[in-house]
Amino acid sequence: MNGELNQNKKMPTVEEYMAFSFELHKGGRCSSTIYGHQKNYDKYIKGTFGHKSLDKIKASEITLWQNNLQKEYKLSKSYILKIRGLLYTMFEDAIENEVIKINPIKKVKAIKQTEQSKVKRIELTPFKTEEINKILSVATNQDKNMIALLFMTGLRIGECLGLTWDNIDFENRTITVKKQIVNGELKNILKTSKNKRIIPIIEPLIPFLENQKMITGNHNSFVFLTQRTNKHFHSAGKVREQIWIKVLRMANVEYRNLHQTRGTFISTLISNGEDITYVSKIAGHENVKITLEKYSQYIPVQDMNFGNCFKKIQTPLDTELAP
Repeated sequence: MNGELNQNKKMPTVEEYMAFSFELHKGGRCSSTIYGHQKNYDKYIKGTFGHKSLDKIKASEITLWQNNLQKEYKLSKSYILKIRGLLYTMFEDAIENEVIKINPIKKVKAIKQTEQSKVKRIELTPFKTEEINKILSVATNQDKNMIALLFMTGLRIGECLGLTWDNIDFENRTITVKKQIVNGELKNILKTSKNKRIIPIIEPLIPFLENQKMITGNHNSFVFLTQRTNKHFHSAGKVREQIWIKVLRMANVEYRNLHQTRGTFISTLISNGEDITYVSKIAGHENVKITLEKYSQYIPVQDMNFGNCFKKIQTPLDTELAP
């Protein structure tokens, strides 16, 4: 489907124009985002609206649809709005291309917060130092090195799996994040030079990286390779199933999802007084505001000397009392 839709007298369906909208925005979306959007469209939108013409969809229909997502699927308000955003973007694309004149989403009724949502945001519960030590004490060889790297770099698991040895600079002690692996696909995550992310290799991580170099360094490819196929890992799910769950069980450490290694790295740095702007940068957050929203609770509380810097200010009480 292409720009010829403008001259087509037949009004396209949601199915047809959603495919066109996805294609329009493909260049600005990473593979994981594209995959997620397509999955949400297929599961939550296609059955209700896919067969309908763009100009036949009313705001009231969308309101009833989103209410059903909340009632039947138990989705959270934020997740429903995310899914609805696909329709909003599609309608805006159609307006821009003069296919329709109005976006019905703009007249949809507001949605209330879901009280008992099926999809809940998992709260961060950082691993304590003793827990990390227990985990690393039972993990072996490559498993140990991968887990250590996740805890001490804050890499997302897809970024960890996408690392190649040329991304690691032992001389300058840096790791440059360039690619990630999502659902078996290797994707470039550097859309612009601004997105370039360099993570310092902290001292405790060096022995683990040196050990991993001895295991896979001769292959001159990915840092972590599966033992069975000698190829890169397929996905975070495989690492979770094959390594993470087993190691936590062996260490007798309470289960948290694999992504919490990243949260542990960021929250530990912040709680120990590291500059939050720098932490935000190496974490790969778009801006410091995002870091503050997620991790402000870990900013250390100052001691009782707070405010002593103002003691030098002269404050004579020379105000005359009223008669």
